[in-house]
Amino acid sequence: MLAYAGLGWIAEAMEMMLLSFIGPAIQPEWGLSSREESFIATATFAGMLVGAYVWGVVSDSYGRKKGFLGASIITSVAGLLSAFAPNYTLLLILRCFIGAGLGCGHVFSSWFLEFVPTPKRGTWMVVFATFWTIGTIIEASLAWVRM
Repeated sequence: MLAYAGLGWIAEAMEMMLLSFIGPAIQPEWGLSSREESFIATATFAGMLVGAYVWGVVSDSYGRKKGFLGASIITSVAGLLSAFAPNYTLLLILRCFIGAGLGCGHVFSSWFLEFVPTPKRGTWMVVFATFWTIGTIIEASLAWVRM
């Protein structure tokens, strides 16, 4: 359970960290203003706002595992497509979908903690949180190598 939920947490951390690198990388290439660049993060966070509510309802109604899987598929497909986005508008739309998938982050932790005995939840939540750190380190390392 820890590895499965942890991989989702790593992926979410990587997508969030990507926001720090994607704007400055495409701003000169596409001739974006600072305002347009900031809308990339805004679109992602707007998607997260909607996704957090939707995935909470889906997970409560159909099970956390199905919500987890659905969000992972949406985030993966939209993330892959955004890598090949030919223009700014399509990138914003895809980043919004990515955000909607990322809104499922609270489901990862709650799903994992359902399997941990109550007295041990604090300890295991700290262990679980290390996956976020791993994801940010991986993403920063990839960006450093690539850029």
